[in-house]
Formats: sequence, structure tokens, C-alpha cells
Amino acid sequence: MKSVEGIILKKTPRREADSVFTLYTKEHGLMHLQAKGVRKQTAKLKAGLSVFNWVELFYVPAKYLPIATDFKVKDDFKVVKNDIKRLKLASFLAHVMNRVFEPGLSDPAVWWSVLGYFNDINHPDLAREGMIKLVYSWCYRMLVLNGLKPPHSITGNLKSSTEFKNIVDGLFEYHFGINISKLI
Repeated sequence: MKSVEGIILKKTPRREADSVFTLYTKEHGLMHLQAKGVRKQTAKLKAGLSVFNWVELFYVPAKYLPIATDFKVKDDFKVVKNDIKRLKLASFLAHVMNRVFEPGLSDPAVWWSVLGYFNDINHPDLAREGMIKLVYSWCYRMLVLNGLKPPHSITGNLKSSTEFKNIVDGLFEYHFGINISKLI
């Protein structure tokens, strides 16, 4: 049995009672696992395998997808799950991670950035403007971590946060096909 630490980004129903989970993990980057019987009322994995939980997940390798056997929840990000605006920002991150990263490519800097993003939006005192600023800062970090940092000639002369948002939005859409302002 092996273990992996990650944040559950997506849950997809499969067959009658199974689900496939997409996690961003510290060790493997984006990873897909299946949980057998998790959609049954009496399933032991049902409680912990919730979207946007930070978990330590135990699994066994299998022919196609690893099979989840047990878990330990590290943080369930309750503030995020109880606020629709924060939930939308978490969903945005999940969408970006699924579109931008390939499974099996780990990057510790990306892991810490994702974990920091969730911890920041989980802070109960964060106002709406702070959330928007956080999203654009995180997107800028993703551009930099992917080697797509805009040249200083573009970012050095910025006079307002609106200019910064427009530049990050344009670069993100150009490189990843994701329009930030439409998704948040």
C-alpha cells in the first residue's frame, strides 16, 4: 500500500457505485485514483473523499487506475465550502489545474502555491477585493512557474491593479485558453 498527500480537485461518477478522483499531489502532481463503492451510503471512504479536501490518501496500484483504500483528512476547508464566492474561486483553481497540468508531473513549487491558495481563500476575514487580487496573483505565479513570465518592459510600467489584471488575463488566455475574468 502506498500513500499520497494532495487536494481533491474533481470527482467523477463511474459505474454504479464507483468514482474517479482527480487530485493535485505533492509527490506526483496531477493524479487520478478510483474509489470502489464510494457512492454507497455505507462506504467508509465517502466522508473524506469530498472535493476540495486536503487528504493523505492510501492506495494500491492497479492495472488502470490506482484504487483508494483509506484516507486521513488534513484540512476540509470549511470556510471555502460554506461560501459560494470562495467555492467559485476553488472551482476556478481546479479548472486551471486540469487544463494546464499533465498527470504525473510533480512540481513542489506548484504544490505549495496550490496549498497556499486554498489556505488563503479559506481565511474567513478575506474580503471580495482581496479574493480577486489573490486569484490574479496566483495566476501570475502559475505563468512564472511555467516559464511564461512577462518581460519587465510590460510589467515594469504598471500604474494600477487593473493594468496588472488585464496583462495577466491576456497572457493566461493566450497560453492556456482560459479567460480569468469570465470564470471568476
